[in-house]
Amino acid sequence: MDQLVRQLKGWQARERFCRLAWGLSRWAAVVLAGLAAACLMDWTIDRYRDTPMAVRILLAFGQLALFAVAAVGFLFRLRVPSLDVLAGRAERAYPEFDHRLVTALQLNRPTAKTAGMSPQLIADLTREASDISARHDLRKLTETHRLKKAVYLLLPLVAIIGGLFAFNPKLILALLARQAFVPGVEIPRSVAIAWEPQRPAQPDADPAPDVWPSGDPVKLAFRVTGKFTENSVGTVAVRPEGQPTEHYDLRFAERIDDSTARFVAEYPPASVPFTFHARLHDGRTRKPGEARFEPRPVVKEVRAWLRLPLYVDPERKRRYEVKQEQGEVTALVDSGVRIEATATKPVKAATLVMLKRTAAGAEEPIGDPLPMALDAGRTTATLTTEISAQAVAYRVHLTDDNEFANLNPPRRGIGFAPDEPPRVNLLPEVLKDPRELGPIDDYEVAGMPLVLGGRVQIGYTARSPLGLDRAYILYRVNESEAWTPLPLTPTVADPAKLGRFLPELGVFENSGEYGQVEFYRVPSPDLESEPPGLEGGGRYNFETGALKKFEKGQESKLMVGDRVEFLVGVYDRNPDPKRPQGRSESRIKAVVTLAQLEDWNRQRDQSRERLRQLEERQRGVFGRDTIPPASGTDERNNPFRRP
Repeated sequence: MDQLVRQLKGWQARERFCRLAWGLSRWAAVVLAGLAAACLMDWTIDRYRDTPMAVRILLAFGQLALFAVAAVGFLFRLRVPSLDVLAGRAERAYPEFDHRLVTALQLNRPTAKTAGMSPQLIADLTREASDISARHDLRKLTETHRLKKAVYLLLPLVAIIGGLFAFNPKLILALLARQAFVPGVEIPRSVAIAWEPQRPAQPDADPAPDVWPSGDPVKLAFRVTGKFTENSVGTVAVRPEGQPTEHYDLRFAERIDDSTARFVAEYPPASVPFTFHARLHDGRTRKPGEARFEPRPVVKEVRAWLRLPLYVDPERKRRYEVKQEQGEVTALVDSGVRIEATATKPVKAATLVMLKRTAAGAEEPIGDPLPMALDAGRTTATLTTEISAQAVAYRVHLTDDNEFANLNPPRRGIGFAPDEPPRVNLLPEVLKDPRELGPIDDYEVAGMPLVLGGRVQIGYTARSPLGLDRAYILYRVNESEAWTPLPLTPTVADPAKLGRFLPELGVFENSGEYGQVEFYRVPSPDLESEPPGLEGGGRYNFETGALKKFEKGQESKLMVGDRVEFLVGVYDRNPDPKRPQGRSESRIKAVVTLAQLEDWNRQRDQSRERLRQLEERQRGVFGRDTIPPASGTDERNNPFRRP
């Protein structure tokens, strides 16, 4: 009986193996199908965006649940036939058993109810069943069709998986690794595309948002590696802040090497920040790029000060500055300039470019740009420099922290004032005490001749932006070729005693009728901002008694009938030894006798009388209050009165 049971149990083990193989194959098919579905879903999502971790976790738990249910259904609930069932199948397969096999199994169990049965009969029945089973291999009755079904089920799956692995092993391994949550694994694509920001990112760091000038067109550059052609066209999806997504073509720009190229998408001028993704074939950027806009720096104001030459200061200690309106510079010889520009935002650098004019009339830079110093807030730039004789203009260029330059840098002109000596003018001929009232015209003695041995008052004014240095009276007799210089002594006055200077008379308020001021340089009202002595003047009592004339190389005294010509010459502070002096117009005086002078005076009085009579007649026509009375000719107004 033991041999019979062993034979049946071997058959049962084979049945269990076949059923387990069929269950395992079905479970494996479910596992592979679930894994393939998860990988396909991960691959599909990854084409357009990174698969969210929540989705990956959900897929993992879904697979585990599916695997568990399949294991319970296909593995843990195997329906292995019992020995009685197998014995019945054997009796049907071998009719010679004639129910002996099943009966023997049942009657030989410890729990069998054999009361009233003959033990000898049971033993004979068992022996006969054993003899019959010994003649047959019951294991051949195993239902092996399940093994075939398992093979038929697994072979296509294995072939498909093997084919995919052979076709793209990196992809399969990467997908499987991602299902296992191996960190840092990306799905390989035929095209790899990466955004090229304007500023390269630090290693292991995300690139910072691109910054573009507001209102400028944007060029988004991408580095593409893999399978592509120069005719390949991708797409860049741009999503402006608070606005719907827009799409732009991504086109080939240039080749970097045999397998790498640069593709560019052009975005129209804007000022709203945006994010973007790029796609080309099956490749895409892994992370969204960002771009924002910053305004370019703009020169808000340009101020300029002309720096006068150092020699304009009598003490040679400072260079005075003169503000130039609207930054337009009118330069002087040997002058410099201080430029100050204010920007609308903090800047990284500021430079000044001097411009000259070419023969064709165009403007071009003079040398290299000149760096300007920035203040603490980096919004004001300053430069102090000399002015080139070629300069016709200048421009201020700005660069901010984003390397944005100002568009259309403002242009300011540079002109040169004529390099002229001091401007000198003779004052009208008057005989007037500064303390006397009345208009200067009432005291005018224009054209008065010169009495032999007398004097003539020479009043003058002078002005120079370079300052007044020294002055001379120059005279000659009868238009001789040589002028005789007579240096004028600079006057240092105490305003508390002499009063203020009267430039229309060339003397001070308290100088008196015949006071003399040879050469007076007007002090500066503010020594910190304006140099002294830009203006000046004086009144010189020109004595003729000692004058000599030279004729034919002979020196002789002045005689009646001679003509004395004089003028005033003034030098500015330019130390150039060849610097010319500024000269007034000349004035000529005829030398006369006293009688001739008195006759001139009578004629002058008669002219005044006729003028007075004419005024009286006019007063009768227009009313007495219409025309003021003529000035009298009292002794104070006598131009011939000797001191």
